[in-house]
Amino acid sequence: MDAEARVELLLGNPRKAVVALAIPIIISLIVAEVNTLADRAWCSGMGVEALAAVALVRPIYSVYMGLGSGLGVGAAAVISRYLGAERPKDASAAAIQALLIGLVFALVLTPILFFSQSGILELIGSEDINDDALMYLTCYTLSLVIIVTNGVVGGILNGQGATGLSTVMMMVLAVSNMILDPIFIYGLGMGLTGASVATVIATVISLLVGLWFMTGKKTYLGFSGDSLRLERTQMRAICKAGIPQMIEYIIIYAMDVVLNKIIIDCAGAEGFTIFSVPDAVVFIMIVPSMAVGAALVTVASSAYGQRDIQRMQEAFRFSVMFGIGIVLSLVLIAELIPSVIMMPFTYSDEMIPLRSRMADTLRILALYAPLFSMTPLCSGFLQAMKYPTFAVIIAIIRNLILIGLYLIAATIS
Repeated sequence: MDAEARVELLLGNPRKAVVALAIPIIISLIVAEVNTLADRAWCSGMGVEALAAVALVRPIYSVYMGLGSGLGVGAAAVISRYLGAERPKDASAAAIQALLIGLVFALVLTPILFFSQSGILELIGSEDINDDALMYLTCYTLSLVIIVTNGVVGGILNGQGATGLSTVMMMVLAVSNMILDPIFIYGLGMGLTGASVATVIATVISLLVGLWFMTGKKTYLGFSGDSLRLERTQMRAICKAGIPQMIEYIIIYAMDVVLNKIIIDCAGAEGFTIFSVPDAVVFIMIVPSMAVGAALVTVASSAYGQRDIQRMQEAFRFSVMFGIGIVLSLVLIAELIPSVIMMPFTYSDEMIPLRSRMADTLRILALYAPLFSMTPLCSGFLQAMKYPTFAVIIAIIRNLILIGLYLIAATIS
């Protein structure tokens, strides 16, 4: 499908547009999450502490990714609105502004995060895993510019309806990382540091592929050197749409850090491992609704640009049925064969005794997946209607309630 055909699809039947945009995103996100589980699977061979260190750092890494993804979602919404209003030059300018904002933001944050990462880990972790966690986290922190820019480029492609191209980016990242992981972790003897180095190298490859798509005439929008300057109007539009989405992602993943701390204090590294791996698997079950929500941002934003309210409503109703239907199917599989799903993470002699408890945990956690799936769907629709702050408020309330319930549960068991 060429660039013009993708835009025509984006501005046409909302059901077809949601499916066409969501399927590549579902594939890319599932591959990305399987990729993170591959990290855990390889690191589980180094024991419980190593696996717990990876789980401890993951929410922080997700915050880093959320900075780029949030700005990318904001860019996608603005670009889609401009395309719906038949203003392609403004859409191109918005894409460039999103890249510049991401670069500046990441450059400012990198030294701040580098000098504070040790203190953060001491606050949220435990002595037996903090050193391993710091080794794993440092490479990610120093590569924040790459991680953020990669997320922004993916959002720019999605905003043009080119979700297939952003999927290729994610596939390249995931496959590269899966190949590089065992080489750096075991072949070069770098351990946990090797796992993060492999991920960063894979992200660089993904980013280069995305930039090639953007500049190689494979997308609808054109870019020129004249656009490489900060423009207040476009910056304001990108920040208004992107910053609330960034904040929502930060809240979600930062709250995970707090929840992890509660579990570590309650049950130690072993208990944290038993909980965190099934929790990561459940997150994969929610990925389809996240993908549909991302597609909904693009489709509903284009309808908003056209001032077609009926098309927006139809896109939302269909997205809810489509997204939750897929999630329910995945939950059923998890309830039927939890032990089989846990096998890749419990292959070492040290991990095998934990398999049955991890399977039981998976059965319990899987039950919340269908309900949680409404979050990205509603958030995407609110983003399209220019009400992203509502999604942030909902995220704050939900996570504060969750922390309270975790604290109560920790006093019981």
